[in-house]
Amino acid sequence: MSFRLVSASIIASVCLAGAAYAASPAEVVQRHVDSMKTGDITRIMDDYSADTVVITPKGLVAGQTPADGPGVYSGSANAQRVFATITAKPNLPGVKAMETRIEPVGTDGALLYWVQNKGQSNQVSGKDVFIVRNDKIVYQAILVD
Repeated sequence: MSFRLVSASIIASVCLAGAAYAASPAEVVQRHVDSMKTGDITRIMDDYSADTVVITPKGLVAGQTPADGPGVYSGSANAQRVFATITAKPNLPGVKAMETRIEPVGTDGALLYWVQNKGQSNQVSGKDVFIVRNDKIVYQAILVD
């Protein structure tokens, strides 16, 4: 083997070993679910890009605008209101017991199917649509059945 070939192999190995692992969209969504179940708002928001957009059903967040339609939360600071509501003390038991299934969609998307309080009178279910880029959620739509 020539010195050049050995050197090239070593350089390639070092570069590949140092490359950051990019999580798949499904892995990012699973990490998000795990964070949601802790109720730790800082950990939850670590999954979101600074310019994320989160769409919510009518009335999910108190005082949402518009009041008669879906909520649109642009930017992680605004989106934090959504997750502070979902993980608030009265809601956290349902979040912690939430059953989920994640379905990858395309190269940067995932669907999250979820059920809270399964089999109880207060059962709620739905699906969320996610777009993930560079290990961060850039778009989420929360759809309640």
